[in-house]
Amino acid sequence: MYTLLVDETNKNYESGHFFIVGGLVFQPEQVDLVDESVRKHAATAGFKAGDSFKFSTSERPQYVTPQQHSIAKAAVISDLRSIGVRMIATVIMHDIARNTGFDIQMNYSLNTVARAFHKLLSAESATGMMFIDRDNDRYSHLEELFQTGLKFPNGSSQDLSDRIRMFGMTSDNSSNLSSAADIALGSFRYCVNAQSGKGKVDVARNIFSNLSRIFWYGVDEKGKLTVKGYGYHPQPQIESVRNPVFQQRYYDLSDSLTQFSIQPIETK
Repeated sequence: MYTLLVDETNKNYESGHFFIVGGLVFQPEQVDLVDESVRKHAATAGFKAGDSFKFSTSERPQYVTPQQHSIAKAAVISDLRSIGVRMIATVIMHDIARNTGFDIQMNYSLNTVARAFHKLLSAESATGMMFIDRDNDRYSHLEELFQTGLKFPNGSSQDLSDRIRMFGMTSDNSSNLSSAADIALGSFRYCVNAQSGKGKVDVARNIFSNLSRIFWYGVDEKGKLTVKGYGYHPQPQIESVRNPVFQQRYYDLSDSLTQFSIQPIETK
């Protein structure tokens, strides 16, 4: 049984930027390997029992240097790639979602991620469980996802419980798998933000050269691997974005992520 751990980031509105929801998919045999990876790299960096090992440098203890922290995070991402863990994420522009309110925005993003996870499980004839980072306002929505599945504007619906056997929540700092998911999602956020100037492109390229490999790739009409498909889900569909400026932001992000994934460069 597969496990998907999900969180959100880039929550606060900023024009031109993207709200992000996503997480990691673990197969049973990968759980102990990821746990061991996080333990090893945290200890090597100098983290102690009770410390929080996450992506944000502001949450590291003072006796762990920024360089030690960066090396540890990069090592975890590299191990996730080697282990074969996969990532699912969805992005939506704040400018498009701002009038809907956070609850609708979050629920819709969870629907997108759940549908992608269901598709992965169906493709591999597997079942799974989906857990989000604790959010007390999400209880009813998780209940609906299990009991009634997804409902679409045209009146149709999709059952998720045939593959996703449980929806639930995790607690902060309650597992090394959650640390790995936070590091992966935080790394993805950095790359998304760097595309619009809020971050260094060379750093994003080095991060995404490994991170991109845990997304499921798609192949375009020219046979080129691109960052899309099962793992990367911009919403709404780029072709349906009516505002040409907003639509171009989606295309620019997709193009940049693809470029970031091709080849790392040395950071200065």
